Amino acid sequence: MNVVSSLKLSGIKQNIQRFYDISSPYWVQLWGEHIHDGYYLTGKESKEEAQVNLIRLLASKANIQKGSKILDVGCGIGGTSIYLAKNFGARTTGVTISTVQVEMAQKTAQQQKTNSAFYLMDAEQMTFSETFDALWIVGVLTHFVDEENFIKGAAKFLNHGSKFILGDWMVAEGITEAERKKYIQPVLQGMLMPNSYSINTYLQWFIKYGYRITYTEDVTTKTTKTWDIALSIIKKPAVYKLAYREGAIFINFLQCIRAMRRAMKDGKLRYGVIVAEKL
Repeated sequence: MNVVSSLKLSGIKQNIQRFYDISSPYWVQLWGEHIHDGYYLTGKESKEEAQVNLIRLLASKANIQKGSKILDVGCGIGGTSIYLAKNFGARTTGVTISTVQVEMAQKTAQQQKTNSAFYLMDAEQMTFSETFDALWIVGVLTHFVDEENFIKGAAKFLNHGSKFILGDWMVAEGITEAERKKYIQPVLQGMLMPNSYSINTYLQWFIKYGYRITYTEDVTTKTTKTWDIALSIIKKPAVYKLAYREGAIFINFLQCIRAMRRAMKDGKLRYGVIVAEKL
């Protein structure tokens, strides 16, 4: 399968694609190869070490085996796929809607000689003739227009006993409409997220569509430092120059970092991890 030059996207997905096409070369310098939250065991780790901690936690809970075929949905610039290939002997396949990310990921995989392939693909319209031992989706599902339907449809790409591995921001249980408006809506707008659901909602969907939950945990307290670091990074002049040059999408993103940090620290937004096994 060759990388194509464009996808037929509409609405929020066009904005997401544009955001990552433009920003990915900057994020690799400012944030590192893994574009997701960190998992701080001691609080003294670098952001890069904390990001690897999260990968290792999920790989351990999913019992990733050497030679596993892993589908990395929303693979970013390929950091996680390449890490899993190098450190777990996995054969990884990554998909993203950003042409720039595909090109960056392919280049890195070639340089590091890993068993990783990357494709330009809308994850909500995936087409694969093969199945996988694990589907890995971290910090991505909240970008999707229909998250429930993705969980339902993903089963066809998994073998019996395969794992669906999810890590993402999730709205707190029992949040009021006033709290959602105050805490969640600014995050949804700035992070280009159509909606946000609770961890129990995801668990219900997995069970509804033929999965068995093997691990779930709210790891918010170990991830909130991510947003302290993000707040310091976005103060760099180069980031603001990018935002004001590229327009509203980037300005909204920078402004919502404070909102994200506040929502996490006040307990209105959580970071949940789930491993679900296809029955």
